[in-house]
Amino acid sequence: MYLKLSGAILIITAAYLYGNNVSAAFRQRVRCLEELLMSLEMLQSEIGHGLTPLPEAFLNLGKRMNDPAGSLFLETAQYMKLNRGLSARECWMKALKKNFLEMEYMKKDLHLLERFGKVWGKGDKKGQLAQVALMQESLRQALAEAREEQAKNGKIWRYLGLMGGITVVIFLF
Repeated sequence: MYLKLSGAILIITAAYLYGNNVSAAFRQRVRCLEELLMSLEMLQSEIGHGLTPLPEAFLNLGKRMNDPAGSLFLETAQYMKLNRGLSARECWMKALKKNFLEMEYMKKDLHLLERFGKVWGKGDKKGQLAQVALMQESLRQALAEAREEQAKNGKIWRYLGLMGGITVVIFLF
């Protein structure tokens, strides 16, 4: 009797934790997009108010931001400083590939992040500010979509995990 009860509790707990894990991926995507949006706002002020070179601005951003956005900017800055022959776009893409495993939950946003890399270091100060503003708008749209998905799917996955575990226990016993 106690063995069956223990098994049932383990099955329900495992299913519930799986549902929570999937739900956490939705929350993590929202957090990362918020972090990237905030970093672009900070970058815009660095470019607009100061004459900070791009590698130094990325380094400053990377130090101030949480991971994975912070590590993405830090890696890009390091590539820019170490690899003098690479363009800002190439450095961004290398850092993105290196940090993508940490950003697994953002597969939908990979094309957006790749698109960001195409504009780094091109044009004058005014052109860079315009590109950052366009990127911010794209991120706001992706963030709104991510929040909607989180609200819709987050609770569903938690409940689905719990109910799935209970269903399995009912069928087994």
